[in-house]
Amino acid sequence: MGRERSEPREGFTGLPAAGFALFRIPDRRARREAILEQIHPALRALGEELRGRLETPWPLHLHLPRLDWPRGYEPFCTWLVLSAHRQGYQAGPQLNVGVHADHVAVRLGWDVEAAGFGRFEFLCRYGGLGEQMAELARQHGLSFRVYAGAAWPEGARLVYASAADWPGAFEQARRHGNWFELGRRYELPEALELVTSRSFLEEAARVLGALCPLYARIVGGEPGGEEPAP
Repeated sequence: MGRERSEPREGFTGLPAAGFALFRIPDRRARREAILEQIHPALRALGEELRGRLETPWPLHLHLPRLDWPRGYEPFCTWLVLSAHRQGYQAGPQLNVGVHADHVAVRLGWDVEAAGFGRFEFLCRYGGLGEQMAELARQHGLSFRVYAGAAWPEGARLVYASAADWPGAFEQARRHGNWFELGRRYELPEALELVTSRSFLEEAARVLGALCPLYARIVGGEPGGEEPAP
């Protein structure tokens, strides 16, 4: 008797082309529900496939935001995070795919207020991590960026970008940034065909795969661990 066939799980086929307009919905609750229903399934499918492709010393956990915290939060973007941490990924570095009304970003990102960000800056300045990031940026066409908060519908404002000047990125983050990243930014509508196709999986895997050794060094030998002091 033949083995019963199971239905194949649908993989990532691209971000929904109509999804980018959802960030402009005036009503906050309606906006949140539309984002969760229309964009998050594609992000989850992307994350599941990326987890099978990225090489780290430990499993990566997939996180999608609820977009309802803190109270009264105005969703202006959404994101996928692959993290060594099952919980509390916001406290450390994030392998992150961010979706905004006008761009999509694939990056290693940090909340500047995160508990570990100061340690990260120390390792960059005195532990050789900054030079390692700059070399990765040169090899893979990545850039350093810093964002500051802004009122909805903008939500975040790009205040600094450089292909090589990581010390400058830290200086800007300290002055008025709330998000620091190293990665690629895909502007819309120019990149719409790419990000709404399965080819975006290959691009995200390429960029995050290049960043995985950096991420592993920051996190340490075990999830929750730290890079030894130089």
